[in-house]
Amino acid sequence: MMNKFGYRRGDGYAFTYQIGETPVSASAGANHSSGSGSTSEVLQPRRMDKYFIWPCGADNLDFNTCKALIKGNRLLPSLIEKQIAILFGTGPQLYISTISDDGKVTRRYLKNEKIQNWLDSWRENGLPDTYETYLNKCIRSYYYSEGIFSKLHLSRAHAVGLKGVAVPIVGLEHVSELRCRMATQKDISRKADVEDRDFTHVMVGNWENSSRASEFKIYPRLDYTKPLMKHCAISYSRNPNHGEDIYATNKFFKGIMHWIRGCNSNPEYINSFLENSLSARHHVIIPNAWISQKEEMLKNLCDMNAQLKAQGGKEGDFHKVKIGDQTLEIGDTYTDDLLSQYVQLEISNLANFLSGRGKNQGKIYASRSFYNDDGKEESWKIEEIPQKYKEYIEALISYDKRADMVLLGAKGIDSSISNISQDGVISKSGADTYYNYMVYLTQQSIPESVVCADLNYALRLNFPQEYAQGIRMGFYRPNVQKQEEISPSDRLSNQTEL
Repeated sequence: MMNKFGYRRGDGYAFTYQIGETPVSASAGANHSSGSGSTSEVLQPRRMDKYFIWPCGADNLDFNTCKALIKGNRLLPSLIEKQIAILFGTGPQLYISTISDDGKVTRRYLKNEKIQNWLDSWRENGLPDTYETYLNKCIRSYYYSEGIFSKLHLSRAHAVGLKGVAVPIVGLEHVSELRCRMATQKDISRKADVEDRDFTHVMVGNWENSSRASEFKIYPRLDYTKPLMKHCAISYSRNPNHGEDIYATNKFFKGIMHWIRGCNSNPEYINSFLENSLSARHHVIIPNAWISQKEEMLKNLCDMNAQLKAQGGKEGDFHKVKIGDQTLEIGDTYTDDLLSQYVQLEISNLANFLSGRGKNQGKIYASRSFYNDDGKEESWKIEEIPQKYKEYIEALISYDKRADMVLLGAKGIDSSISNISQDGVISKSGADTYYNYMVYLTQQSIPESVVCADLNYALRLNFPQEYAQGIRMGFYRPNVQKQEEISPSDRLSNQTEL
């Protein structure tokens, strides 16, 4: 069946077309949902063999969706990298918090040979990453999902009860939240109030492509009442969210998800407009009389070819039709597909004419006249499509600027730190940069506590004496002080390029 409406692109030129005067229906784009518009999700546990898992979102892929949208954004990856770099500072460092006589809490960074030897032995003991890389991955998980899965590897000697083992925890391994889902063997399918404590296992695998429990690795979840009972267990540290009890969620993501989608799509809209819409300057209406005439012509040619075939003629002698630079083989049997092929070749030929080879080439088609069944004259119509290029592009750019400001506001990073400001203006004030940086540093306590939670718990199990003394793992960053309280040579602005 022949398409009544279409779009044709030539060499740097394009146009839309229709056959006959029938108006183009706009109903296809007017299908609006009559639902309530509620965005709330009612989640239910899903069964996989003998396990019940708690889905991550309605499609069980919220983590993956968040990652894909952020990765496809031109702004957010670099903003998150800045957050990662600021939290990581100059690297992980052991410290003890002290309280001065005037009530100020400060950190005293220190070296501990026994703990450092354990940290440096992770790779030698078969773990995939060094402790620095492990913490780097944990920071990334925090800023993408605010939750971190860590696998605690128990010493095999300790697991079989040998005495004299140096430390029970060999090391930690980061597990991507994209691959982890909470699970339990308890039947919670009818439980009205599902809680975090209900889940005793973690299933690890590819949730985008797998659907059977046999395709996943299943680990016990770390039991803090008996932390050394399992050879390998997974813990889940997260930043608590209001009303979210199972998985952590990225607090900024859901509120600006549609802005991220729009921001990601904007370049595609602009490029598509420049590539297609700018060139589609005309709409062509092909009269039905012309179609009827060509249909009759093709039928006659098919009959003539059938007669030639009956008289012993070969296909090479059959009548053909040449349209522009192309030739259409007619054959000896007429079909609607033959007419469709002919029309498409004619439209393709028109595209070549309108692509720039002469200003008035369209008149060759517009001057063709045909008479319909009522005896009225019809001709090809080539109508110009009015397009407001400037207004359309400016509207997209305005949306883009607004989206940038929304994303920056949601991330809470001042433009003096992010180097992104309205219309690309970067704050050059050193004072702005310094003080905004210091204010931002005061907000790092929660991210650091979540990122280092499992490693500090391992320190507690491996080195209880040192842990009792207050030794913890954190990240080295400068203390927040007023500039007038610091000697000029020691001021941050004279030591570090931000």
